[in-house]
Amino acid sequence: MKISKDKLLNKTTSHEHEFIEALELLVDDINANKEINSYGIIAFMHQLQNRINVREKIHKFSRSQYKYMPDPAAPIIVTGLPRSGTTFLFDILCNDADHRSPLYWEITRPLPWLEKGSWRESLRIFATDAELRFARLVVPMLDAMHKLRALSPEECEQFNTVTAKSVVYIYMSHLPNYRKFLMETDFTNVFEWHKKFFQILELSGRPKNWLFKDPSHIEHIPEILKMYPKARFIHIFRDPIKSITSTCSLTETLWRGLSNQIDKELIGRQTIEFWENAILKNKEGRTLLDSTTNLDIDYADFIKDPIATMENIYDFIDKPFEESIKIKMESYIKNHKKHKHGKHHYELKDYGLTEEIIEDRIASKWQIN
Repeated sequence: MKISKDKLLNKTTSHEHEFIEALELLVDDINANKEINSYGIIAFMHQLQNRINVREKIHKFSRSQYKYMPDPAAPIIVTGLPRSGTTFLFDILCNDADHRSPLYWEITRPLPWLEKGSWRESLRIFATDAELRFARLVVPMLDAMHKLRALSPEECEQFNTVTAKSVVYIYMSHLPNYRKFLMETDFTNVFEWHKKFFQILELSGRPKNWLFKDPSHIEHIPEILKMYPKARFIHIFRDPIKSITSTCSLTETLWRGLSNQIDKELIGRQTIEFWENAILKNKEGRTLLDSTTNLDIDYADFIKDPIATMENIYDFIDKPFEESIKIKMESYIKNHKKHKHGKHHYELKDYGLTEEIIEDRIASKWQIN
């Protein structure tokens, strides 16, 4: 079974060059990969059809309404290498109602715009949860690695799939040419669409600030600042030996559900190459930041005392750390123990990697300031 580029492009009137180039590379790599199984083809087809549908709705809506849509509220952006505690940190911060993040169902079905609490909104939430239940059947360890629910705050990288430029796709299968393209291409158009999406979400109310989170943001600081000049970044640093190995394990788990065969050493090589490149871009991008726009956090300190880390973050964003917020966060931390949804097991050698390789390629370049 092959995916037709022409049929996908016929579903949208937004034919910018960057989108067509990315989509063609992505579909060519999917069609060339003989190891993708039937679940994988269905997953890719559903994802692409959904994202193009969302893209078309946003394109038409923003074209008619854009002049009435103010710039989104300034974001706080949580980032770091994958499997470094970014999700836990993000989820704790979401306990403050002033920090608004997109919910998973809003990313997959944002338009037509609906009033909060309407029955049509409930239908969208139900449909999104049904899709996620199927995903958990295909990838049984998904909850242990990244819990997804329709009403859960989610990383904004999931939205970037509407541009056909997103790391989400390379976590689904081996796409060598597309992966190389992601490492080299400019992401300005991605964050132009990103901004449109958050302008639309603000139709239901403008938050004091947006809360974004994704590891891939480490490599796109310049493009993000073009769209969000008042953005503030929080970088979290974990021992790369642990984070890179866990990233390999995550990739293996997702590929295994969608492929007939996988090459674990290939996963190791590609993971090192991709994130080494991202770190080098981050080093350059961080020159655009200072102590008022960036905060570095040590993972070990964060896990040892999350509330102390929150106090540091609230000092950084110049916001009082109120007792009511602290109590909510303490409750969340207590009720969300590590490995609650299961534990995935992995070893560095499984992916053809050694501590020396990670030290040379990653750890020596990725250090807290």
